[in-house]
Amino acid sequence: MSDVLSAQDWIAQYETLTSRRGHRIAYRRRGAGPAVLLLHGFPTWSYDYAHLAEDLSADHDVVTVDFLGYGASDKPNPYPYSVAESADVVEDLAAHLGLESVVLVAHDYGGIVGQELLDRVLRGVLPFSIERVVVLNCGIVYRAYQPTRLQKLLALPVLGRFLAARITAGRVRAGLDDIRGRPLGDAEFDGLWEGMSRRDGHKLAHLLIGYNAERAVHHQRWEAALTRWQGPLQLVWGLDDPVSGRHVLDQAVERLPNATVTELPGVGHYPQSEAPGSVAAAIRAR
Repeated sequence: MSDVLSAQDWIAQYETLTSRRGHRIAYRRRGAGPAVLLLHGFPTWSYDYAHLAEDLSADHDVVTVDFLGYGASDKPNPYPYSVAESADVVEDLAAHLGLESVVLVAHDYGGIVGQELLDRVLRGVLPFSIERVVVLNCGIVYRAYQPTRLQKLLALPVLGRFLAARITAGRVRAGLDDIRGRPLGDAEFDGLWEGMSRRDGHKLAHLLIGYNAERAVHHQRWEAALTRWQGPLQLVWGLDDPVSGRHVLDQAVERLPNATVTELPGVGHYPQSEAPGSVAAAIRAR
């Protein structure tokens, strides 16, 4: 990524905490102002947000975190990764940093974690408050979500492990380019691969993709949490995303009529890196 920190420098600015389950979790905090917590997706890591974090840190307290199994956080293998534990990690981070209220920005897998956090808000058990929710491309409507063929294969018990062990940088790059509005540049991909492949994290894909099986079980509860959420909600959406693009947005808008919508034509699955200026403007516009 040009004009932003390299992935190595991004990691060098990390601090760490130990989660309630004893895992080392890597996070980064920069800037001052209202707290903004950025939750990344599968299969990448918080470096997705490098451009957006730099922009927002001019007037916000910007916090990014690598979920367990991603980036520079611990990557136990084998391990039963779960959405619930990812939400626990967010709770642990908020407590560690003394965050009382945040603007929650969530993308892809982070969107599911965000829905779990909202469910905890509605149940009165989340120990911090969420001031506003900004959702980037995510399968928030389960019936409209269209996983890629590789995601479906990775979820298969035996074949998934076989495929994950044979994932290469070239295959990952091709897969990411397939769902973006524009292909990654060499420097962009190298930065993403730095964290994805750290301690062979890319070979955990068959374990991390388990969130799709969880979503099949819990999607009604998670969708209800977003529907029942009474706070400000923004949908900032790349329309040219084959996984969760306009086809998901159209159904989401029907269910969430009070949401503010920012449509991004020509942008694919990663608005935060494909159109970071537009995403930052939407966040600031409230």
